[in-house]
Amino acid sequence: MKKNNGLRTVATVLSMTLAATLAQTAQAAITEEEAARLGADLTPVGAERAGNADGSIPEWTGGLTQVPDGWQRGEDRPDFFAGEKPTVVITADNMAEHADRLTEGMKAMLKQYPEFRIPVYPTHRTAAWPEYVYENIRQQATQAKFAADGDALENVWGAVPFPIPQNGKEVIRNHQTRFVGTYREVPSAVENTLYNNGQRLEWTFSNQVHFTYYDPNVSAADREQGMMWKYSSTMLSPSRDSGEGILLLEGLNPTVNPRQAWTYDPGERRVRRAPNFAFDTPDRPVNTIDDYDMFNGSLERYDFKLLGKREMYVPYNNNELNKTTHSIEETYQLPVINSDLTRYELHRVWVVEASLKPDARHIYSKRVFYVDEDTWTILATDKYDNNGNLWRVAYHYPVTAPEVPVTAGGIWVHYDLKVGAYYSLMGVQGQKVAQVFDGQPPESSYYSSAAMRRRGR
Repeated sequence: MKKNNGLRTVATVLSMTLAATLAQTAQAAITEEEAARLGADLTPVGAERAGNADGSIPEWTGGLTQVPDGWQRGEDRPDFFAGEKPTVVITADNMAEHADRLTEGMKAMLKQYPEFRIPVYPTHRTAAWPEYVYENIRQQATQAKFAADGDALENVWGAVPFPIPQNGKEVIRNHQTRFVGTYREVPSAVENTLYNNGQRLEWTFSNQVHFTYYDPNVSAADREQGMMWKYSSTMLSPSRDSGEGILLLEGLNPTVNPRQAWTYDPGERRVRRAPNFAFDTPDRPVNTIDDYDMFNGSLERYDFKLLGKREMYVPYNNNELNKTTHSIEETYQLPVINSDLTRYELHRVWVVEASLKPDARHIYSKRVFYVDEDTWTILATDKYDNNGNLWRVAYHYPVTAPEVPVTAGGIWVHYDLKVGAYYSLMGVQGQKVAQVFDGQPPESSYYSSAAMRRRGR
C-alpha cells in the first residue's frame, strides 16, 4: 500500500507540476520594463535596432516609406537598389568560405545544381509597417498570451503577439500573425511546377485575401469570431481548370475554431466543404497545404525549439524578381529559377526547429525555419523526410512596398531535391497588373460559398 501511495503521490506531484507549467505558459507575457525597449534599443516590432559589429548589417532607421514620384498602385514597384552590384556570388566552388551564413538547404542546392547561385548584395533594412501597427504592438505586448490549449492567442488583435519571443512557438506565431497588408489582390497570379526533365505545369488564378486581423475597419462580427484572414481564389487557366475556386477562413484559435474551407467544381457547379485542407494534404505535386506562406495553419503536430538568432544570407528586397515585365520563361528556368534576378542580403534571423511530435503524423519529420527579425517573415525553410534526410527546401522572395509600408508578398519557391522539381507560387510575370497590399476589400458576403459558386463559370 505504501508503494502504491508513493506512486499516487508522485503522479499527483507530476500532475500539479504539469498544470502549473501550462498555466505559466498560458499567462506568459513580457513586463512593462521589457516592453519599454520597443522603439528604443529594439525596433517597434522587436528587432535589434543597432547594426552588427562590422557594419555589414546597418542600424534600422525607420525602413523605406518614401513612395516614388509618379508611382501608382497596380504598377511595378521599382528596384530601389538597381545600381548595386553583388559583393559576392556564392557557388559550389566558394560556399565553404560562407558556410556559417548558409542554410543546410542552400548548401544542398549549391551542390546539386550549378545553376543555383546566391548573389549577395549590400544589406538594406527597408522593412517598415504603419504606425498604427507599431502602436498596437506596444499596447498589447504585455498582455498577449497563448490560451491553455497552447495554440490559441488571447488578448491581442492587430499586432504580432510576442515581439520579444521566449520560445520557438512564439516566433512561428509571430510569422503567422505578422503584418502583410490589409487586402492583398493579385488579379492573375502565376503558379508553376517544373520538373528537371522539362515537364512544365502552369496555372494562373485570381487571388484576394482580406487580412481582417489588421484591418482598422474590420466588422464587429469578424473581430468577435477572431477571424484572422479570408482567402478566395478562382482559377483562370488552363481552360480545363478555369472556374475552379477555393475559399478559406482562418481564425486565431485553430483548436476551437478550425480552418473552414470550401472548393468549387465548375463541371458539377457544386461547392463542397474541404475538411482536410490543412497540414500535409497535397497541394501541387511537390508541396503541401501548410507549405503555403512557408508555413501556415495549426501548430499542433510539431514541437518548436528556438535555436537562437543568426546572421545569414536570405532573400531580401526582391522587387526586380517580382516585376510583371519579366516573362514566365525568363523567370522560371530549369532546374532552378533565374538566379540572376534574385537578391540575397545579410540579415539577422531567428532560427526555429520544428520536430514532429511522437503521436503526430506528417510527411515532414522536421522543419527548420529562418525568420527575419525585421518582418517576422519566414524567408527560408529546410524540410526533412521521416528518415531524417533533407528533402525539400524553400525560399520566399518578398516585395518592398513603401506605399503601405510593408515587406511582404512575392514569390515562394519550393524545391524537391529527390524528385528534381520545384513549385513556385504568387508570381506576376507577364501579367498586366502588379499585386496590391492595401486595396479596398469587398463586402464580407464575398467570402461565402454562395458567392464563390456565382464567380465560377
